[in-house]
Order: sequence, then structure tokens, then C-alpha cells
Amino acid sequence: MNEQKAPIDKCPHCGSDEGYHTKSQVSGVVYYRHNYDGSEQENEDAYSYLRHDIGKYVYCINCEKRLFKVKEIGSEM
Repeated sequence: MNEQKAPIDKCPHCGSDEGYHTKSQVSGVVYYRHNYDGSEQENEDAYSYLRHDIGKYVYCINCEKRLFKVKEIGSEM
């Protein structure tokens, strides 16, 4: 799991300590494999070919207000 320590411990807008989230744009192709009998093959890497463009900001899970910039959590995510 990728730890991301925030520069705050609760939302300054609503007081929630539930956490935060980022918004991303995702695009690409998913390769989802099946056997000829209809059963599913191993698809662990099905989403490996997607491109993730992470937004600049972090938002409160509870009130959706913008909190701080992604770079403040020291992450490329």
C-alpha cells in the first residue's frame, strides 16, 4: 500500500477526518481475456495499459472541497 501523509489532519471546511481523494483522468485499452469455453483467464494485468493523469489537487471525501495540492503529499501517485 502506498502511504501518503497529508499536511493536515482534518478538513478545514467541514471538520471531517475521513480522508481525502484525488481526481484522475483515465484512458487506454483494457485487455480482458477468456478461454474458448467461456471461463475467465488470469486478468491481473488487464488495466496495466491504462494512462492515469492525476489532477493537481486533493479533495475532502466528505464535503468535496479542495484542500491542497497533490505535490504537498510528496507523491507522484
